[in-house]
Amino acid sequence: MQLSPEDEVAIRRIVETLPCGRDAPCHRGGFVNAGRVKRIGGGFIECLEERGRSCLHGLSFGYTILCQCPLRKYLADHGLA
Repeated sequence: MQLSPEDEVAIRRIVETLPCGRDAPCHRGGFVNAGRVKRIGGGFIECLEERGRSCLHGLSFGYTILCQCPLRKYLADHGLA
C-alpha cells in the first residue's frame, strides 16, 4: 500500500495516541496484518476478524464486533483498508 506524505503524518499521529502502541499486530508491516473491516453505515465499521473480540478497540454488539480503532477508521475513511 502506497501512502501519501499526508497520510503518513496523520497515521503517525494516530498511532502515537493508541493505548495498544506500535507493537500491536495490526500496526506491523505496513498494515498488512491489519484486521479486515467492513463499513456498515452510520460511521461504524465492523471487524471481520475473530481477534477483534480481544482487541482494545473491539466492541461486541450481538454477533458483530464494532471496531472503534481510530487508525482502522482512518484507513477505511481514506480507502486504505
